[in-house]
Amino acid sequence: MFKFLKSDPLKKAKKLVEKALEEIEEGYSDYASTAYEKAARIFHEEDEIDFAVKYFREAAYCALENNDHYRGAEMKIAAAECLNLEGRYDEGAGLYSEASDHFHREKKSRESNRSLGVAIIGYLGARNFATATNLQRKAEKRLTEISIKTTPIYELAKLCVTILCDGTDIEKKVFEKAASSAKPTTAEEILVQFVVNSVRLALDTEVTLDWAGKALPNIPVKSKVELELQYKCPVDVRVTDHRVSLSNSVIISSEPEFRVPPSKQESWLIEFRPVLSGDGIIGPYTVTLEGDKVLAHKHSNVIKFNIARAPSNLELDIVPELVSCSLSDEACLEIDLKNIGDGSADNIHFNVELSEGLEISLGSEEKTINFIGSGDNVRFQIYVRALSQGDELITVHAIDGRTGQEVTKTSMVRVG
Repeated sequence: MFKFLKSDPLKKAKKLVEKALEEIEEGYSDYASTAYEKAARIFHEEDEIDFAVKYFREAAYCALENNDHYRGAEMKIAAAECLNLEGRYDEGAGLYSEASDHFHREKKSRESNRSLGVAIIGYLGARNFATATNLQRKAEKRLTEISIKTTPIYELAKLCVTILCDGTDIEKKVFEKAASSAKPTTAEEILVQFVVNSVRLALDTEVTLDWAGKALPNIPVKSKVELELQYKCPVDVRVTDHRVSLSNSVIISSEPEFRVPPSKQESWLIEFRPVLSGDGIIGPYTVTLEGDKVLAHKHSNVIKFNIARAPSNLELDIVPELVSCSLSDEACLEIDLKNIGDGSADNIHFNVELSEGLEISLGSEEKTINFIGSGDNVRFQIYVRALSQGDELITVHAIDGRTGQEVTKTSMVRVG
């Protein structure tokens, strides 16, 4: 009986690695690169992905030692494709980005643009928004330096960043046209389809900011503003991050609690407080929604309103309320005018009304006070002279020129 021996592919791959090391010792980095590539492809066929990635990268480094940046880029893309098949999109995206730099060095602008597009999509698939956005800016800068026609997969990546990272609303037909124009390789297809489906869900997701009750176009300073933040998504998601844009005249007085289980729809009541008069702007409210099939930034609408100055509240007091004096003598009374409201009082008109048996002996019966701030007060004295005996009255009036509020206080002078 004959024993048929089948050669072990992994042993063959290891021999290729040993051959590559020998070629490196002899100074033949180009031959070493070829041997590493052959070993990597065997490891890939045998599902030894980590070894495949390792030796594709070794093949790339050897090619770069020989100053062959084009081959270096190809080998890094081959390693990235292995990583993508295992869902290691973040690592794969890094290699695509490096490959783009190598193509750019070789002035292979179209290949560089395509690799950068796949890298951006890879970082989106890994839910690394910050790096995807930075790569997008890098790509735009390159495009301003050289005039080339962009690749379809880059245009798709650009739209995905706009929708997922910037939260911009794009028409579905525009996105679907870009998605159908992009032609990913077999190794890229799973990644691209994952990101495309995520973007489709993001486009179908709504984040709105609305009044909790009746819309209030005019709101006094320091009053409470209640708004409802709501999202609706085709799949279960939860809020993982949030921020809101506010004008300088508005602050948040009560933050929402976003610690809720994933759901297709959720809402929160948020309290704001205007602190300065003028125009008030709340929004957009930006939330990051995360689910098994989607991760996206979404922007709400903007709420605008006018913030009116807070009302004043004048309080008047005369001390003493009853004073006695002799005929032809003077009586002194102290006036205390307070503003206990949240807003300032402006142009307060002050006048003194006397009964027939009294006259002002010092000062004027009328005066204007330009301003009394919230919580402030003004004190001054009036002097009256008794002209006849009996009980005489002093009535003081103060009118707020801004709100029209009038306060009155009366004191008695007993002339004996």
